[in-house]
Amino acid sequence: MDLLHLFDKDDGLTKDDILSRLEMFAKELRQGTTIIVIGAASIILTIDSVRKTNDIDILNTTRVASYSKYDIQIVNEGILFLCEDYRDRLVIKADYGGVLVYTLGMLDVALVKLGRGLDKDIEDIKEIISSDAVSLEQFKLKYKEFRYGYGGNFEILDNNYWAVVGEKFTSNDRMF
Repeated sequence: MDLLHLFDKDDGLTKDDILSRLEMFAKELRQGTTIIVIGAASIILTIDSVRKTNDIDILNTTRVASYSKYDIQIVNEGILFLCEDYRDRLVIKADYGGVLVYTLGMLDVALVKLGRGLDKDIEDIKEIISSDAVSLEQFKLKYKEFRYGYGGNFEILDNNYWAVVGEKFTSNDRMF
């Protein structure tokens, strides 16, 4: 795909669109740079979801001015709550001339989406679990750790948990 045809599609980005844009973006970066794709794009790249996305969210591992022309959104890691060991679950997707492209692990994507809690996020989490990329048991177990360090509203977080697993989380353990 070239820049001339990059924006021909107005119905969302598919897996091939995402990979094409990441490859073109990588050409503007120096070797040794790491890109970590998060959000819906990471789901599409990992579980071959039929879902489409309007942009590609990546963690702020790089600084380059041209990201917006590829529909890439830079997300500051500081605004997301990620478990300390999230890097252990990164999944490599491509090596574009020494620029490594990873996706956030599906367990971490599910937890981040749980924290945000929009209807589409809840549906994404259910899709991740139904795809067997993450078992319900893994999700429940990691939720305890995620919740313990979470700095946001526990009532909303627990309601989102209930929307996904169909049961109330009963612990009152809090880090804060």
